[in-house]
Amino acid sequence: MSTFKIEGAKIIEGLFPEFNWEELDLAKYQQVFEKLMGIEPLTSEVVEYLKNKKVRIGFHKQYKSGAGWTLFRNITLMPGAKLDDPYTLCLIIHEVFHLKQSILMRLSMCGELLAWQYQKQTYHQLTGKEIGDSNQAYPGTRKHWEELSILSADSRADLEKARDVMQNIARGYRSDCLPLYPLPREIGFCLRQGKIKDAVGAVFKLLTCK
Repeated sequence: MSTFKIEGAKIIEGLFPEFNWEELDLAKYQQVFEKLMGIEPLTSEVVEYLKNKKVRIGFHKQYKSGAGWTLFRNITLMPGAKLDDPYTLCLIIHEVFHLKQSILMRLSMCGELLAWQYQKQTYHQLTGKEIGDSNQAYPGTRKHWEELSILSADSRADLEKARDVMQNIARGYRSDCLPLYPLPREIGFCLRQGKIKDAVGAVFKLLTCK
């Protein structure tokens, strides 16, 4: 097979992981639903959304993250993820929050901060414990989650700070690739400031981030 065909296949798989993933069977879907349905505040916000929107979940190789959303509005998990682990469940919750956002909002620090804050809140509802505590998801990072929880998605300074905090929680996470706000808004802000180079840079980083 030619290099061109191989690279093309990789691009398609990256954009549409459903073409090469291990989808959860009915029993495993039910396992996820039962865990989430045990928490009343999550039932309508997460479980009903998964059911009503017919969101599919499957195992697929991740890049510097534990889970992801797809263009087909589905969710991918790292191969081998334990479906009854609070860490995995809170990742699913995080991705459901993203699926409710527009694609451009998902691809921004504003959208990410809101999703991380929701993840922190629902982790407590799910487990009765705090994310980042010892023996919990992201052990040893509770102070960073607390820091994230008080940042405002309406503040550019706070969104800049959130980039670093997220990388303190998840080493290697590429929050630096995301524009602070959805791309059209970010470009508009840069242009009004006369920062044409920054506007181009925001687009370039988002499209080429690895």
